[in-house]
Amino acid sequence: MLCGILPLYKPAGPSSNDVLRRISRWINVRSLGHSGTLDPAAEGLLVSAVDRATPVLAFLPGDKAYRARITLGRTTDTWDAKGQVLTENPVPALSEAEVAHHLESFAGVIQQTPPPFSALWHEGKRLYDLARQGRPVQKPPREVTIYQLRLVSYRAPEAEVDLHCSAGTYVRSLAMELGAALGCGAHLSHLVRTACSGFALKDAVTLETLEAEGPSCDWLRHVISPAQALAHLPAVEVN
Repeated sequence: MLCGILPLYKPAGPSSNDVLRRISRWINVRSLGHSGTLDPAAEGLLVSAVDRATPVLAFLPGDKAYRARITLGRTTDTWDAKGQVLTENPVPALSEAEVAHHLESFAGVIQQTPPPFSALWHEGKRLYDLARQGRPVQKPPREVTIYQLRLVSYRAPEAEVDLHCSAGTYVRSLAMELGAALGCGAHLSHLVRTACSGFALKDAVTLETLEAEGPSCDWLRHVISPAQALAHLPAVEVN
């Protein structure tokens, strides 16, 4: 029986669960899970677990890494490019060094406000469902850690940023808070997850590859055994 970790490349568009449902149509397994949701508009690494390997997800590293594009001067209700535009403001004349300096203030242990359009729960309902019903809920700030934050490039109004962060970090929140700090507003316009749960983007297999291989797909070639996935943990041999 197939069992292990399957690193997938999620394209922009479908939800993380949509991707798993698509996989489940190709392989006969009892369960599929993943180690962290990617927003539909985001792309990149989605670490999934096949069948009896789903409990392994709880023991994988929780930190993640992203390449983000932040667009200054425009805010939206979802804090990303898919939402309705709320405000548009002129972008101040900023050098790359000045933008990098403002970014530095978000590194380390910080208090971050989750977006109203998110998968967090409130009284038994997802925040995005409440927001779509016109009843947005603003959750209180919570502690997250930004281990590394680097400005890759800045060409107004867009900043490309690499970040390494703890589980529970919202890059949309980082974009919104950077825009507020600069006084012009901002939103997340593009996001790629480059690392997650101890795996990197280079480890991921695309849905197109799996679909092209069809019924003859050698799934064992793509699935990583639980022992390999947990190699970062101390091990004890017992006779």
